[in-house]
Amino acid sequence: MFIRTEESEEPVAEDVNEILGDTSVKPLESHWYYMKLPEDGEWSLSLPATKNKEVDDVLDYKVVGNRFKVTWTITRSGSFIVHYGDYSKTVLVESLF
Repeated sequence: MFIRTEESEEPVAEDVNEILGDTSVKPLESHWYYMKLPEDGEWSLSLPATKNKEVDDVLDYKVVGNRFKVTWTITRSGSFIVHYGDYSKTVLVESLF
């Protein structure tokens, strides 16, 4: 399917691949991520700034089929990046209160 944008009369594909899932989450809640158009790749996580933390110190995660379940395990705010192949999505973790 194609849509037209106001800037251009050229059609734009709606089926551009991306990681789907929340971009703003609360601590201690699990969230699911998946690819809009599944393709070969591996799920991984990273932290944008180390702040003396490793991914395993603040995140619990597992792959279930072609989906990725992630839980921020501490009560402080922060952020992390979900990766799948060449795609990435930054997720902000809000304050618990």
